[in-house]
Amino acid sequence: MFNPDVSVNYGGYASVSPRSKRIGATVLGGLLGMTCYYLPVNKDLFVGTAFSVARKNAEKNIKALEIAADEISKNKLTNENKIFLAQIGVSENLQAIAQKCRELKESITDKDKVIALKKDYAANFKQYVKDESLMDTVTSKAMSTLRWNGFKWGMAIGGLLGAALSLLATRDN
Repeated sequence: MFNPDVSVNYGGYASVSPRSKRIGATVLGGLLGMTCYYLPVNKDLFVGTAFSVARKNAEKNIKALEIAADEISKNKLTNENKIFLAQIGVSENLQAIAQKCRELKESITDKDKVIALKKDYAANFKQYVKDESLMDTVTSKAMSTLRWNGFKWGMAIGGLLGAALSLLATRDN
């Protein structure tokens, strides 16, 4: 005759510890907060971020040009720097490199050029939001940065809210 083990609870629910509930609520809040990736992007924030990306790109190119100039002065220009100079349209001489460095520095420091660049980003903002294929690398990087920042902040704030609410819900009375 079959004698089932009466010590096993076949129909009941597994007990969940309050700690597990808090962890689950934190993760759920974080997941819900990740939807901030899809929030609309503010025009002013976009313009500032796009200019910041353009400035970083110019500074990176200036450093690369300085390295190439150093290599040219030693007659040891690497193939990598030859390709870089060709990509940005600079000949392999020190005067051309110095001129390009001045142009790049001026593009991020000259007040009139900075204002014109920011106005261009602001004027094209609506088209960028509607169709991302119209973006260049700078504006695409700026939009991506803003969206991922929203994602990270949303995840953090959602996780904190989930943890706080779970603490309130699971505390002992």
